[in-house]
Amino acid sequence: MALLDIVSYSQQTSGATSNNNLLAYSISGGRGSNQDDEEYNLPLGYRFSPRGNELITHYLIKKISGQQLPANIIREIDLYAFDPHQLPISEFKYGKPDEAYFFTRPGKRRRTSSGYWKPTGRDLPILSGKAIVGFKRILIFYEGKAPRGIKTPWVVHEFRVNPLYFSAIRRNKLDEDVNAKVESYIVCKIRYKRQRQSDKCGTSSKTQKANQSAAESPLKETV
Repeated sequence: MALLDIVSYSQQTSGATSNNNLLAYSISGGRGSNQDDEEYNLPLGYRFSPRGNELITHYLIKKISGQQLPANIIREIDLYAFDPHQLPISEFKYGKPDEAYFFTRPGKRRRTSSGYWKPTGRDLPILSGKAIVGFKRILIFYEGKAPRGIKTPWVVHEFRVNPLYFSAIRRNKLDEDVNAKVESYIVCKIRYKRQRQSDKCGTSSKTQKANQSAAESPLKETV
């Protein structure tokens, strides 16, 4: 897959020269722009849309362990260092529209120049058979400053490896080294959740019916 012309892309979206270099470095894995990438030609109708347990067992664990990935299409990027619209979502050609996957380093800071990512609810266990292979956390992007930000359609699903599972398959005891290795990477699915036309029509229809009912109902006489 041809490497995105990061400088041109970032100049169009943010105009920040310092971010250009950082984003280019992040996506290329710190190896510059001469990385050899393979173009994958999927048949019509096929999309890269793995389940959570597949993302963890076939991609994230291999990434953490330094093993060869099934397909080198998930880029490494400092995802939370940029606003969602600055990320090269459109360059991920193998998934659904307005959706992309990235490896990133986990961190507590999820604030950007224009907003912040807010977790929703608790972490969810990801199962493969009866084994808990990892956990998923869902975050929504809010513009402005916490806690009074404005909710946006940007959503991120963070997938983490379960240290106990990683230790079991590697036949190592659970220690600080295992925890450090597991926490070295997470894999994220980011998408722009557009409102479906049917939802818009449904909302409009409900509003019209409510207004019609209010208009037709007789007014109660007050004394």
